[in-house]
Amino acid sequence: MKVIIIYGSANDKPFMQPGRDYLEKEKVAYEEQVLSAHRNHAELAEYLKELNASRQKIVIIAVAGLSAALPGVVTVQTEYPVVGVPVPCGPLNGIDALLSISQLPGGVPCGTVGLHSKAGLNACMFAHRILKLAE
Repeated sequence: MKVIIIYGSANDKPFMQPGRDYLEKEKVAYEEQVLSAHRNHAELAEYLKELNASRQKIVIIAVAGLSAALPGVVTVQTEYPVVGVPVPCGPLNGIDALLSISQLPGGVPCGTVGLHSKAGLNACMFAHRILKLAE
């Protein structure tokens, strides 16, 4: 059982530090990948295909700013629970990312956390609670 954090950009990693601190404190296994839905789409698709084949108990956290396509793209390519984390950046300070994640169409079930400095912490805590159901 583990949490997988996928970043749309390496620049988003510092934003998730409170969440990583929580996972380490709670001894929750996690791994991190930087795979953009735009710049690395084929690599992202292959990575998700391998995850699906592994049949592990996983919760995915997809961290993205601006257009924030990553959470939706990940959600449609896997059966695992996905939590989208909007990053407060860009000219709209993350409002575009929040709307992109929270307004996904029907049939694309992606959880979303709020747009604030502790959003990464909330996402990691939520993922941990989901994993506890599998214990």
